[in-house]
Amino acid sequence: MSSNQLPENLRVEVREIVAEVLEVDSAALTEESSFVNDFDSDSLLVIEIISRFERDLKIRVPKDDLSELDTLLEAYELVAKHYVPEVVGA
Repeated sequence: MSSNQLPENLRVEVREIVAEVLEVDSAALTEESSFVNDFDSDSLLVIEIISRFERDLKIRVPKDDLSELDTLLEAYELVAKHYVPEVVGA
């Protein structure tokens, strides 16, 4: 699944998680905003964002994919890569 195929409700949830961890208003986040340059994020906050994705969105992110998370667009792509929709009736 590519980031543009990520359902809107998940996009909203990803945005909210990132905003909470960075302690900013979700409206301040754009897809191109740099977590590091625009919001003074560091590697520990990125790890916290990924941990929240794993816990709240029920995804697993392999260690190989832990680097290079600096924008909301990259966050969408990471979630889309690892998100598996629930199967109804399973």
